[in-house]
Amino acid sequence: MDFGLRLKNYRSKRNMTQHELASAVGVSTVCIGNWERGARKPTLDMLISLSSVLNISIDSLVGVSVSNVEEPILSVDEMTLLNNYKELDSYGRKAVDTICLLEKKRVDAEKAKSYRKVIGFQKSERYIPHYTTPSAAGFNVPLDGADFEMMLVDESVPDDADFSVDIQGDSMYPYINDGDMVYVKKDAELQVGDVGIFCVDGAMYCKQYYIDDNNNLILVSANPNRRNSNVFVSFDSGSNVKALGKVLLGKHIELPDYLFEDE
Repeated sequence: MDFGLRLKNYRSKRNMTQHELASAVGVSTVCIGNWERGARKPTLDMLISLSSVLNISIDSLVGVSVSNVEEPILSVDEMTLLNNYKELDSYGRKAVDTICLLEKKRVDAEKAKSYRKVIGFQKSERYIPHYTTPSAAGFNVPLDGADFEMMLVDESVPDDADFSVDIQGDSMYPYINDGDMVYVKKDAELQVGDVGIFCVDGAMYCKQYYIDDNNNLILVSANPNRRNSNVFVSFDSGSNVKALGKVLLGKHIELPDYLFEDE
């Protein structure tokens, strides 16, 4: 059975008309008809929307299930997780829910990519996470890992960009302006002067990377008028510091002169 017939069968099982399904996923009735006749193929985001509205797995919708053997409703490991979840307080449950949401978004995006060849998408599409909680270029902003969406990007985006993030503040002016969106390569090895996204004790920063002669970390503002927003982390501070990635500016920028004025 091809994709169009599967889509029509699952729609019929849900007692939905083409018009109702079209409204639910945000397309026209003609578009649903084209999919069911095999005249057109849905995009990746539409495939995810269809599976969600029809309450079926993407595997079932595209017909790539490898086994018809029924599995137990819950495995032993799943029962253990469920019992542990029931014992959590509201704070713990919220933390688990946030992690599950993050992983669900990631898995859905990866799974959709793997099905591109199965149902023959009309063009190659690429999605990366876009974090909508601003990374501060000068100010502390709490890290909110759940605040992101999968964003369709085109050929103008660097091939090695793993995610994008909005920037708040002007401490990286003139290279990055307040409100700019930057592309980031995660887990990249940073060199002195590179611009990176950093998490220091739970707060996010977009700064230049610098290690002084005493092995202290300084997250540097390129804008000399915002030098007071530099972040100094002594080598023995015990702070929790993580470099989340390198900002892809397309060029290397020098550290500002003011950083060495007192040396």
